[in-house]
Amino acid sequence: MVDLKKALVPAAWFFYVIIVFEILFMISPFALYYYSVYGDWLNLLHSSSATAWMTGFFLPHFSRTSSPILNVLPKLSKPLVLVGAALFMVGFVQIYWTKVRRTGAVAGGLYAAIRHPQYLALAIVGLGTLLHWPRFFVLIMFVTMLYLYYFLARWEEERMVEKYGEPYLSYQAQTGMFFPRKLSLLFKRFPVFAGKKRIAVSVVLYIVLVTMAVGLGMVLRNYSLSCLSSLYMNDTAVLSPALLTDTELRTAFHTAKQSKSVRARLNNAAESARFLVYVVPIEWRLPDLPMEVEQKGHRGHRGHHVSTDFDRRLYKVLFTRARTHAPAMTGKDIVKKAYGRDPIILAKVNIETRRIIGVETPPPHVRWGDIPTPLF
Repeated sequence: MVDLKKALVPAAWFFYVIIVFEILFMISPFALYYYSVYGDWLNLLHSSSATAWMTGFFLPHFSRTSSPILNVLPKLSKPLVLVGAALFMVGFVQIYWTKVRRTGAVAGGLYAAIRHPQYLALAIVGLGTLLHWPRFFVLIMFVTMLYLYYFLARWEEERMVEKYGEPYLSYQAQTGMFFPRKLSLLFKRFPVFAGKKRIAVSVVLYIVLVTMAVGLGMVLRNYSLSCLSSLYMNDTAVLSPALLTDTELRTAFHTAKQSKSVRARLNNAAESARFLVYVVPIEWRLPDLPMEVEQKGHRGHRGHHVSTDFDRRLYKVLFTRARTHAPAMTGKDIVKKAYGRDPIILAKVNIETRRIIGVETPPPHVRWGDIPTPLF
């Protein structure tokens, strides 16, 4: 088991780094350098239809929805990260203070109710980052991380029993592994196997858990798309990150298509092309969408600016071609099966007068480079 632990520890931290550091680097000054390396690995997944879906998002990232639950989930991200980090630090101080004093195993404070509060804390941080950046790939890594934490905890407990004997067995009987004892009793219903049978059961259980997590993610994505301001046609999916009425959305889209420049660019696309169109309030700034060209030497507003009190007459309509391995897709499937988008043209419209007030060529990609960013 010692050799297994040597493999599990770096593996657990590897998955944890993947989950947390994409978000940390994305908001840091090193984002461009980070994505120049990490982005290639993400884009590698796009080479096959079997893996392209993994870079997609299963929850809205920059869109507002008609669901209060979906709207509140991103707001839980920061509190979860802070609570998890605080719990981790408390557990860290307890462990090393006990080591300095050489008073034996830690059994007080957080450890009076839970035997592995630091793993619970890291899981809470991971959940917070997952809610902020809900890729399917990150979801799989999160489940994998939790699974590895369980085996690490089991190994540590076996070692503690060997070292402390009966006192630690008594402590186990009074506490839960990751949750208070009453909740932990639910996990005792699962059978425990040994030897090769244990490995086989562990692998099968892992596959089942990942499959269930991905299935839940797809259900959440379907629900999320049903709560967006959207309009679907055979070759086009029109989305708005703002909550618009059906009339506002349709008027903005059809007004933009009146432009000769827009029609010419769309006609130049391949006959089988599928389009993702975004209708965005004109004063909104969304770095996840390739809309504004960043001027040299001018950083401008690099974050999200999504005022609720926006002018409901003026909109930017971004036309993009969906990247996909399923060119025959239609309607809502355009969003589900797209793994990226290529900007075509941006029209600015006034839906009150139904006039075009500007046409621009959008940048070729978002400011971080040609990487997979959220579609909604």
